[in-house]
Amino acid sequence: MRLYILEISRYALAAILAVYTLLAFQMLFRQKDESVQKVNGILQVLLILAFLGTGSLTVAAGFRDLRYLFLGALEILFLGGAIVLFHTIYDHANMLLYHNACMLMSIGFVIISRFSLRRSAKQFSIALIGLILSLVLPLLRKKISRLKEPVFLYALGFAGVIALGIVLVLGSAIQGANLNYSIFGITFQPSEFVKILFVIFTAGCLSTTGKGWMSGLFAAAHVLILVFSRDLGSAVIFFVVYVLMLFEATGKWWVLPAGAGSGAVGAYLGYRIFTHVQVRVQAFLDPWSVIDSMGYQITQSLFAISFGGPFGTGLTQGASERIPYALEDFIFAPIAEELGLICAMCLILLCLNSFLLLLFMSLNYGDKFYQLCTFGIAAAYGFQNFLTIGGETKFIPLTGVTLPFVSYGGSSILATILMFTFAEMLAMLQGEKIEAFRIRFEQEEEQRREEEERRRRREEMQRRQQARLRRQQMRQNRPDRPEEGRPVRRSKKRPEEYED
Repeated sequence: MRLYILEISRYALAAILAVYTLLAFQMLFRQKDESVQKVNGILQVLLILAFLGTGSLTVAAGFRDLRYLFLGALEILFLGGAIVLFHTIYDHANMLLYHNACMLMSIGFVIISRFSLRRSAKQFSIALIGLILSLVLPLLRKKISRLKEPVFLYALGFAGVIALGIVLVLGSAIQGANLNYSIFGITFQPSEFVKILFVIFTAGCLSTTGKGWMSGLFAAAHVLILVFSRDLGSAVIFFVVYVLMLFEATGKWWVLPAGAGSGAVGAYLGYRIFTHVQVRVQAFLDPWSVIDSMGYQITQSLFAISFGGPFGTGLTQGASERIPYALEDFIFAPIAEELGLICAMCLILLCLNSFLLLLFMSLNYGDKFYQLCTFGIAAAYGFQNFLTIGGETKFIPLTGVTLPFVSYGGSSILATILMFTFAEMLAMLQGEKIEAFRIRFEQEEEQRREEEERRRRREEMQRRQQARLRRQQMRQNRPDRPEEGRPVRRSKKRPEEYED
């Protein structure tokens, strides 16, 4: 029975993820078709739960441990409950974005449980906190407009700089970079949360006349602190997000080549200054010559991706443990090996689907602040996916950033949930504005129709009165006629008798 489960699940997981991806793109390009959105949304929820159930059953069968099945049941219960509550409470939310986040988290839960039950339970507990916040925070969406006020705007900017500065001074070094610091035994990676503050602050400055220079000053401060902390992956994300948001706000094409040139200069200086950057570049250019040292991680990733085939080796049947930091920095390689290239491609397409959805959402906003916030979230999310998957497939040098929603890491998954929740809050506000406009339009249209009906009745009454008056005037003006049916009496007198 165990062998049947392990074998059948390879095809079942690929089929579930492929169907979900097709539905996601159909919903993306037919957003105004409410029937498609409703039916596909229900099917997506069922597919998310089916993927979690199938994956948990497979891992439990592979390790012969029912605890994995119990954890999977909890994940199905709480994830499904969060989706239902979100559907019920918020009518104007973008459900495709929420479903994509849940499906990506499901992929992460399944692949992390294949490595460690303890880590999977920890990841799920932090994701559960994020899901609760995603249900509660939208209740405060009416307060978002206050973030554009100078007091709150500068508070966000300084909060981000201070948080990164604390990491620079007090943070613990991981692989040569200061990334985390601990409070009461709880470890955070502040750069993940500062991304949200940075996007909101930059959007507020660029949407306000005369404050564009302030956004550039704070962006430089964020990037420089991250560079001094040797967290170059996050520094690149902040820099690219600012350049793209500046281009979106100004519409000036010179921003892109200027940003690319500045980035190239920064990359060269980083290569000359930091030894770990030189190691990563060497591993990128020729990992096979240093396969036993600096090239070991990337070569093992390439072996894993190529070994899986279309449907993978099956959960628990691969050898992904040989990849150093697989759960944090190389989660895509185990997915390609054990779930297969079909699932790996579907994962990439789902990331692309979420990125495009955020872009389309930003285009629909009339408010410049809403538009720039959503565009900045799309840029941060899309570029981070590009860095992670590109590094694991040797398309670009490694940067050491996580794959949003999927990689192991509490700060990463919680910050990404909050980032998507903020985008959902903006979508709700936009939907409520459209709904209020529709109701007002319908009321005005109804009033117009009633006024038109009253005017028509008045005109009809006036026409009838005028017709009645005309008939009366005609009766008064015409000569008397003999009554019909009575003969006319003729005089018998001769004409001479009438003369005097």
